[in-house]
Amino acid sequence: MSEYQFLAFRAVDRPLTARELAYARKQSSRAEITRWYFENEYHFGDFGGDEDGLLRHGYDVHLHYANFGIRKIALRLPAGLPFPKLFWSNYIGLEGLTWKKDGRGKGGILSLNPYHESSDLDELWSPGEYLEDVVEVRNRLLIGDARVLYVLWLCAAADQYVSPDIIEPPVPGGLAELVEPCAALMIFFGLDPLILVAASEGAPALPPLEDHQHRCETWVDTLSHDDCRQLLLKLLAEDAAVVKAEMLATVRDSGPKIDWPVDALGRSFDDLLERTEELRAAYEAKEQKKRDALARREAAKQQQDRKNRMKEMAKAPHKWLREVDKLVAARGTQNYQAAGEILVDLRDALGDEGAEITRTHAAHLATKHPTLKHLKSMLRNQGLLE
Repeated sequence: MSEYQFLAFRAVDRPLTARELAYARKQSSRAEITRWYFENEYHFGDFGGDEDGLLRHGYDVHLHYANFGIRKIALRLPAGLPFPKLFWSNYIGLEGLTWKKDGRGKGGILSLNPYHESSDLDELWSPGEYLEDVVEVRNRLLIGDARVLYVLWLCAAADQYVSPDIIEPPVPGGLAELVEPCAALMIFFGLDPLILVAASEGAPALPPLEDHQHRCETWVDTLSHDDCRQLLLKLLAEDAAVVKAEMLATVRDSGPKIDWPVDALGRSFDDLLERTEELRAAYEAKEQKKRDALARREAAKQQQDRKNRMKEMAKAPHKWLREVDKLVAARGTQNYQAAGEILVDLRDALGDEGAEITRTHAAHLATKHPTLKHLKSMLRNQGLLE
């Protein structure tokens, strides 16, 4: 297996300034760099720049993938974790999940980097596709979604060197509702997304959440006429993307903090994995029943469609023989197969007379097209040609 690495950064809240962009360009001479993203692939060699430095100089999310075991994401949180330390310290502290506070101010970098052997996880062919999911995780974390902390803890607990007997932190309410939004992230770190359903069993219910549109409307209603005028002038005079990012941050910070319900259920990570396997088996059995039922419906429909077609064939057999000739003349294995199906249906539709008509027509086709080996093979397989 050849070595492959993918490394990317994304600016989410605002584009990089000229100074930040200049800093980014000093970190790599090969990467594709813009005010919104920094991206590079390596088949030999490694990234020699400052990952944390790029996050502290404009970029908001980072993803690093290597097919020899590295799977890392990092989130820049300029205002820090939106939870009291007494709360978030329950989830952050494993070796693979760390919070690195800035030297000044409230901001910092939340990194998830569990250890995996290269053989532990399936290789990914398009790791860049997971970047949007990392952005979504950051967005949820910024608005105080405590479930994200638990999700990140699960991913860190999958580290090869973390004991499977480790006890889970307090379980936030509503984890099962994150199965779809966080599925890609769980898969990226080698976990079955149904582990969130397993973890949600016995946990509190999801608290009422205010949607983004309503929060924006509430904030706009608080603005005076002068406030609106100043914002409009700022949008026209400055970088609109930066101004929008600042407004969204204000909207996010203006909303009420969610008092997220949690419960200490005391299960081990191994308990959660075992329950996930049970849920996956039940889910697959249910899905197989659905597939079987669908297959039966499709088979019944095809059988009815065939009966209807055979009725039409009995009324005008020569019309269908001409259709066979057109398909053969068009060439191609699929056309030969379709021609053979028509002849078989025509044979069955006409009874004894049909057997004679279709054998005669098949012999005619073989004589007319002596070089079409696939055609003659199909006719023999269908019992239409000696």
